[in-house]
Amino acid sequence: MKTRIFTFVIISLLLAIGTGSCSKNEINPEDYTTSLLSGEYGKNQLWKLNVTVNGESTEDYDYVRFDSKILKDGDFRFVNVIPGEKRKEFKDIPLTATEEGLTFTIEYEKNKKPVTIKGIVGLGEMTVNITM
Repeated sequence: MKTRIFTFVIISLLLAIGTGSCSKNEINPEDYTTSLLSGEYGKNQLWKLNVTVNGESTEDYDYVRFDSKILKDGDFRFVNVIPGEKRKEFKDIPLTATEEGLTFTIEYEKNKKPVTIKGIVGLGEMTVNITM
């Protein structure tokens, strides 16, 4: 009798643990939207990138990697996009939702001179304006 009760308790605990560890089946719309916008944007990528430097369009760039979890802030990795910078990363950049997409502004100093990167991320396209 004690063996049956002990076995029943163990099986009940295992079922409770197994049921509690199942992943949720509901789709979170924010996760879905984020997965559509996060990715690599470039001239040779699926998602397009348009770059201007000091107001002039350029074709001399590779790509920008964009990642965001809740579309409030984003992480950017610029690879051969900013003149004189092979790779530059920025974390937790605030994003602002507009009708065209998510806008962002990044400001930093390079060689004691200000650099401003303004852009917009939309579905399948990113535009980056670099002022040095």
